[in-house]
Amino acid sequence: MKKFIVSAVTFIHILLINLSMIMIVAMLLLVFVNVVLRYVFNSGIYWSEEVALVLEVWFIFLSLGLGVKYRLHFSINLVNREKISASINRALDMLTDLIYIFIGAIMIIYGSKLVKFTMSSIMPATMMPAGILYLVLPLSGFVAIVEAIFHIFGFTMFDEKLEAYFSGHGGKIRDIMRS
Repeated sequence: MKKFIVSAVTFIHILLINLSMIMIVAMLLLVFVNVVLRYVFNSGIYWSEEVALVLEVWFIFLSLGLGVKYRLHFSINLVNREKISASINRALDMLTDLIYIFIGAIMIIYGSKLVKFTMSSIMPATMMPAGILYLVLPLSGFVAIVEAIFHIFGFTMFDEKLEAYFSGHGGKIRDIMRS
Protein backbone atom coordinates (compact mmCIF):
# COMPACT_ATOMS: atom_id res chain seq x y z
CA MET A 1 0.00 0.00 0.00
CA LYS A 2 2.81 2.40 0.91
CA LYS A 3 4.54 1.78 -2.43
CA PHE A 4 1.28 2.53 -4.28
CA ILE A 5 0.83 5.80 -2.36
CA VAL A 6 4.43 6.82 -3.03
CA SER A 7 4.00 6.02 -6.74
CA ALA A 8 0.74 7.98 -6.93
CA VAL A 9 2.20 11.03 -5.21
CA THR A 10 5.35 10.80 -7.35
CA PHE A 11 3.16 10.77 -10.46
CA ILE A 12 1.27 13.82 -9.15
CA HIS A 13 4.57 15.66 -8.53
CA ILE A 14 5.78 14.91 -12.03
CA LEU A 15 2.46 16.02 -13.48
CA LEU A 16 2.44 19.26 -11.45
CA ILE A 17 5.99 20.18 -12.38
CA ASN A 18 5.42 19.47 -16.07
CA LEU A 19 2.15 21.43 -16.08
CA SER A 20 3.85 24.31 -14.29
CA MET A 21 6.69 24.36 -16.81
CA ILE A 22 4.29 24.29 -19.75
CA MET A 23 2.18 27.08 -18.25
CA ILE A 24 5.06 29.43 -17.51
CA VAL A 25 6.59 28.92 -20.96
CA ALA A 26 3.21 29.37 -22.68
CA MET A 27 2.54 32.51 -20.66
CA LEU A 28 5.93 34.02 -21.49
CA LEU A 29 5.61 33.19 -25.18
CA LEU A 30 2.09 34.58 -25.36
CA VAL A 31 3.04 37.84 -23.65
CA PHE A 32 6.19 38.19 -25.77
CA VAL A 33 4.33 37.60 -29.05
CA ASN A 34 1.58 40.00 -28.00
CA VAL A 35 4.10 42.74 -27.14
CA VAL A 36 5.86 42.30 -30.48
CA LEU A 37 2.55 42.37 -32.35
CA ARG A 38 1.34 45.41 -30.43
CA TYR A 39 4.46 47.57 -30.74
CA VAL A 40 5.79 46.45 -34.11
CA PHE A 41 2.60 45.77 -36.07
CA ASN A 42 0.14 47.95 -34.08
CA SER A 43 -2.15 45.01 -33.45
CA GLY A 44 -2.29 42.44 -30.73
CA ILE A 45 -4.01 39.26 -29.72
CA TYR A 46 -7.20 40.43 -28.04
CA TRP A 47 -7.49 37.42 -25.73
CA SER A 48 -3.83 37.21 -24.69
CA GLU A 49 -4.15 39.10 -21.39
CA GLU A 50 -6.93 36.84 -20.13
CA VAL A 51 -5.14 33.65 -21.11
CA ALA A 52 -1.85 34.92 -19.63
CA LEU A 53 -3.68 35.71 -16.39
CA VAL A 54 -5.19 32.22 -16.21
CA LEU A 55 -1.80 30.64 -16.94
CA GLU A 56 -0.10 32.79 -14.30
CA VAL A 57 -2.64 31.99 -11.59
CA TRP A 58 -2.55 28.28 -12.39
CA PHE A 59 1.27 28.27 -12.45
CA ILE A 60 1.46 29.95 -9.05
CA PHE A 61 -1.06 27.71 -7.34
CA LEU A 62 0.15 24.46 -8.92
CA SER A 63 3.61 25.32 -7.61
CA LEU A 64 2.26 25.96 -4.11
CA GLY A 65 2.05 22.27 -3.21
CA LEU A 66 5.60 21.73 -4.37
CA GLY A 67 6.67 24.64 -2.18
CA VAL A 68 5.12 22.87 0.80
CA LYS A 69 6.94 19.65 -0.07
CA TYR A 70 10.34 21.31 -0.36
CA ARG A 71 9.75 23.96 2.35
CA LEU A 72 10.27 26.81 -0.12
CA HIS A 73 7.75 29.26 1.31
CA PHE A 74 8.78 32.37 3.18
CA SER A 75 9.33 31.91 6.87
CA ILE A 76 10.42 34.01 9.79
CA ASN A 77 12.91 32.50 12.17
CA LEU A 78 12.30 33.95 15.60
CA VAL A 79 14.67 31.51 17.25
CA ASN A 80 17.93 29.94 16.17
CA ARG A 81 16.77 26.40 15.31
CA GLU A 82 20.29 25.03 15.83
CA LYS A 83 20.38 26.12 19.48
CA ILE A 84 17.09 24.60 20.62
CA SER A 85 16.31 21.00 21.41
CA ALA A 86 15.18 18.46 18.84
CA SER A 87 11.77 18.15 20.51
CA ILE A 88 11.11 21.89 20.19
CA ASN A 89 12.25 21.75 16.56
CA ARG A 90 9.79 18.91 15.93
CA ALA A 91 7.04 20.94 17.62
CA LEU A 92 7.82 23.95 15.42
CA ASP A 93 7.77 21.72 12.32
CA MET A 94 4.43 20.30 13.46
CA LEU A 95 3.07 23.83 13.91
CA THR A 96 4.25 24.72 10.41
CA ASP A 97 2.53 21.65 8.98
CA LEU A 98 -0.69 22.39 10.87
CA ILE A 99 -0.67 25.91 9.44
CA TYR A 100 -0.20 24.43 5.94
CA ILE A 101 -3.13 22.08 6.56
CA PHE A 102 -5.30 24.95 7.81
CA ILE A 103 -4.45 27.11 4.78
CA GLY A 104 -5.03 24.14 2.45
CA ALA A 105 -8.45 23.52 4.02
CA ILE A 106 -9.35 27.21 3.60
CA MET A 107 -8.30 26.98 -0.04
CA ILE A 108 -10.45 23.90 -0.60
CA ILE A 109 -13.55 25.25 1.17
CA TYR A 110 -13.54 28.82 -0.05
CA GLY A 111 -11.91 28.02 -3.38
CA SER A 112 -14.77 25.62 -4.14
CA LYS A 113 -17.29 28.29 -3.20
CA LEU A 114 -15.49 30.83 -5.39
CA VAL A 115 -15.44 28.43 -8.34
CA LYS A 116 -19.14 27.69 -7.94
CA PHE A 117 -19.95 31.41 -7.64
CA THR A 118 -17.89 32.49 -10.66
CA MET A 119 -18.62 29.58 -13.01
CA SER A 120 -21.68 31.42 -14.33
CA SER A 121 -19.62 34.52 -15.18
CA ILE A 122 -17.94 34.64 -18.57
CA MET A 123 -14.54 36.20 -19.26
CA PRO A 124 -15.17 38.73 -22.04
CA ALA A 125 -12.30 38.04 -24.46
CA THR A 126 -12.11 34.24 -24.31
CA MET A 127 -15.74 33.51 -23.43
CA MET A 128 -14.49 30.95 -20.87
CA PRO A 129 -16.25 30.61 -17.53
CA ALA A 130 -14.48 32.80 -14.96
CA GLY A 131 -14.49 29.86 -12.56
CA ILE A 132 -11.73 28.26 -14.65
CA LEU A 133 -9.39 30.89 -13.22
CA TYR A 134 -10.10 29.73 -9.65
CA LEU A 135 -10.49 25.99 -10.24
CA VAL A 136 -6.87 25.50 -9.22
CA LEU A 137 -7.49 26.72 -5.63
CA PRO A 138 -9.11 23.53 -4.27
CA LEU A 139 -6.62 21.38 -6.17
CA SER A 140 -3.57 23.15 -4.77
CA GLY A 141 -5.11 23.20 -1.29
CA PHE A 142 -5.47 19.42 -1.46
CA VAL A 143 -1.86 18.96 -2.59
CA ALA A 144 -0.64 21.24 0.24
CA ILE A 145 -2.60 19.21 2.80
CA VAL A 146 -1.23 15.91 1.47
CA GLU A 147 2.34 17.21 1.58
CA ALA A 148 1.93 18.54 5.13
CA ILE A 149 0.43 15.25 6.33
CA PHE A 150 3.27 13.32 4.71
CA HIS A 151 5.77 15.55 6.49
CA ILE A 152 4.01 15.13 9.85
CA PHE A 153 4.21 11.34 9.63
CA GLY A 154 7.79 11.37 8.35
CA PHE A 155 6.66 9.97 5.03
CA THR A 156 9.60 11.31 3.07
CA MET A 157 9.30 11.28 -0.67
CA PHE A 158 12.96 11.84 -1.57
CA ASP A 159 14.01 9.81 -4.57
CA GLU A 160 17.31 10.39 -6.37
CA LYS A 161 15.82 9.53 -9.79
CA LEU A 162 12.92 11.90 -9.19
CA GLU A 163 15.23 14.70 -8.06
CA ALA A 164 17.43 14.16 -11.13
CA TYR A 165 14.34 14.37 -13.33
CA PHE A 166 13.11 17.56 -11.61
CA SER A 167 16.51 19.25 -11.87
CA GLY A 168 16.89 18.35 -15.55
CA HIS A 169 19.86 16.04 -15.02
CA GLY A 170 18.34 12.99 -16.63
CA GLY A 171 15.91 10.31 -15.78
CA LYS A 172 12.78 9.25 -17.57
CA ILE A 173 9.29 9.18 -16.16
CA ARG A 174 8.80 5.47 -16.85
CA ASP A 175 12.05 4.62 -15.01
CA ILE A 176 11.00 6.71 -12.02
CA MET A 177 7.56 5.12 -11.83
CA ARG A 178 9.01 1.58 -11.98
CA SER A 179 11.27 2.07 -8.97
